[in-house]
Amino acid sequence: MELKPDLGRLMRREIYTFLTITVVIVICTLIIQALVVNLDPEVTNDEFVKYVWSWVAGLLIATWVIVPWLLYLWIINLRYSIDDERLVINKGIITKKSVSIPYSAVTDFTLSRSLYERWLEIGTIMIQTAGQSVQASGYEGKLEGLIEFESLHETLRAKVKAYRGSHIAETPATPIEADTDVLNSILDEIKKINRKLD
Repeated sequence: MELKPDLGRLMRREIYTFLTITVVIVICTLIIQALVVNLDPEVTNDEFVKYVWSWVAGLLIATWVIVPWLLYLWIINLRYSIDDERLVINKGIITKKSVSIPYSAVTDFTLSRSLYERWLEIGTIMIQTAGQSVQASGYEGKLEGLIEFESLHETLRAKVKAYRGSHIAETPATPIEADTDVLNSILDEIKKINRKLD
C-alpha cells in the first residue's frame, strides 16, 4: 500500500508552526527592547531599532522567503510504503533517503496529534523499534500528515501482531539433543582438574 501525506494540510501545519516561532521571536525581541531601553539610559529606542530590529527583521524576511519552499519540496517528496513484512519511508530534497523498518523490529506505534494537527484533522504515527534509534526523539520513523490516521494506526498494529504470530508458528521449538559421550568426556576432564587442585 502506497501512501502520501495530505500536501495542503501538512504544509499548513508547517506554516502555522513557523508563524508561531516568528511571533515568539518578535515578542522576545520586544521584551528585550523594553528591558534594555529602561535599564540602560544610554540606549534609545532609535538605536535599538537601528541595530537589533534591522537584524531580526532581515533574518525573519529571509527565512520566510526560503523556508516555505524547502517545506514544500520536503512534503512532496515524502512517501510511505506499507506491506506485510515492513514499512518504508521515502524522504529527502537533495539527498533521497529510504528508511525501511521491518515489523520484527517494531515495538510500538504511537499516535501523536499536535494542536495544529487536531485543528487540521491530521495525525502523525511514530514508529518505535527495539534497540537504539538513530533519531533524537527516540523513534525510528514517523508517518506525518495522515488523514485516516486512526484506521492506519490500527492496521499497522494488526500487521505487526499478524507478522509476529505467523513467524512464531513457522519456527517450531527444536529439542536440544545432547551427545552423552561429549558430556561424559567433559565431566571426566573436570574430575581430573579437581583431583589436581586437591
